[in-house]
Amino acid sequence: MERFYIFKDGMQQGSTATKESAVDLIRQYQKQETHPFLWAEFSIIKGEEEFIPYPSQKKAPRRKNGMER
Repeated sequence: MERFYIFKDGMQQGSTATKESAVDLIRQYQKQETHPFLWAEFSIIKGEEEFIPYPSQKKAPRRKNGMER
């Protein structure tokens, strides 16, 4: 699934499905800025979202390591 990730000063703030909604979200953040000296830098990264499942929970058989106890 293609996503657009929004960053504010290098920290991820969220993600959206379209570029237009990402720009709208950035505009909302920019409206909250109080002074030009404190303005943040925003960026968008277009990427592919992929979910990685956990490996199987089945335990592998134990191997003997050759040392006697």
